[in-house]
Amino acid sequence: MAVPWPVPASFRAQISIITAASGATLALAFLLVQDVIRGTQDTLVEEARLQTGAACRELSEQFRDRLAYGGEALAELPFEAQDLSLRGLASAVLRSYEGMQGGFHVPPGKIAGYAFPTAARPRQLADPEKALVEAAVRRARDRKIPAAETASWNGDLAVVTAAPVENGQAVAWALKRFSWVREATPGRRAWWIGALALSATLGIAGTLSVWLFLRSGVQTIRAGLRRLELDFAHRLPAIPGELGEIAQAVNQMAERRAALEAEVRRQDRLAVLGRLVAAVAHEIRNPLNSLRLTLELLRRRMDKGAARPEEMDAAVAQVDRLDAILTRLLTFGRAAPAERRRQPVKPVVEEAVRLAAEPARTRGVEVRLETAPADLTAELDAAQIQQVLLNLLLNAVEASPPGQTVEVRCQAHDGAVVILVTDHGPGIPESAQPYVFDAFFTTKPDGTGLGLAVSREIVSHHGGSLDFVTGPEGTTFRLRLPQQEHAA
Repeated sequence: MAVPWPVPASFRAQISIITAASGATLALAFLLVQDVIRGTQDTLVEEARLQTGAACRELSEQFRDRLAYGGEALAELPFEAQDLSLRGLASAVLRSYEGMQGGFHVPPGKIAGYAFPTAARPRQLADPEKALVEAAVRRARDRKIPAAETASWNGDLAVVTAAPVENGQAVAWALKRFSWVREATPGRRAWWIGALALSATLGIAGTLSVWLFLRSGVQTIRAGLRRLELDFAHRLPAIPGELGEIAQAVNQMAERRAALEAEVRRQDRLAVLGRLVAAVAHEIRNPLNSLRLTLELLRRRMDKGAARPEEMDAAVAQVDRLDAILTRLLTFGRAAPAERRRQPVKPVVEEAVRLAAEPARTRGVEVRLETAPADLTAELDAAQIQQVLLNLLLNAVEASPPGQTVEVRCQAHDGAVVILVTDHGPGIPESAQPYVFDAFFTTKPDGTGLGLAVSREIVSHHGGSLDFVTGPEGTTFRLRLPQQEHAA
């Protein structure tokens, strides 16, 4: 089923889009809140001026009261004493003003009695604050009336009000500071709103994209599974992203199941065939033995001139051929190798090459052992593996034109002993390749079709495998046996 529009192939990309859009939405919302706060600057400044003005008036009144009760000699005290006395006064007044700091400015031009009673921890005036206080004090002294100053630095806003005391001995001041207050322009506010709308749109689009992708992929997998119930040869189509991995896993499971079913059917056929062959062989071997004895008796009579030898030889040869067929049938029905033991592979291969040399010379073909390391060992039944190799070599000799060479190579690969038998014949026809290892299948006029079937069964019982690669330039049969540790 086609996806309505292109979507990212990976859930990770989609989740990244949604996460980024959500993060941008949150960030822009925060900026808008900050913008609203900064947009209230005028209101905050006016309120701060009212509060600092009230604090200055109360500081002035308390200063006058101090002077009225014998404080006229305050100016005669050392500055440290003045600072200590005025600090207690300022602290008592400003404690009722949250976030307010203040004090007095006394001759000869010094700040005394500085207090910030509602602060979380003791602190001193910062240089920008001190400069702002002194500017407000100068204006108040010059004009003889309260004066207010406003300034901002590093995003902070500070408002200071200074009011001269009536006798002119000091100037009371109060400062209120707001952190991160900055006026937002209309253009910046519009840009933030547009960015917020864009990020919200991206979030919605990402969510829809995930939903459509999931819906389409799940429907495709569901339809494929329903079809697999009726047609197990069907395979799910390719799907992008993580759902594609699920579809691929389903396809692999289907292929594995098909292979297992084929193997089970093959094993069932072989088991039935083996039992049938064993029964047939048991029934006809005794009559064949009697027939052979009779023919040999007739041959002895032939030696006395009662019959011609060539007639008897042909009969005996046919009996031997029938016995060989029965022997192969019994081997095919045997469940497992008889005598396996760990031993070198090279002598087994060399003996098979030696046995095949004479038939090969008869056909004008050379059998050559190219490589066979002496340290390769495997747990095997030497007679049975030799039978397999001899069968492969004789088949290769029969497939090779005169003058050609059959090569045998033995090597270790991926934890196994690999024996390769290669001929340079015309190759196995494509139509015959699927049936090469089937019992009773043969392309030879006088063949029985049991050689490769028996060979594969023997190798399978050894825990190995037997397969081939063929082409116009020849065929290579590959025999793999589990490799064992070298003998000590």
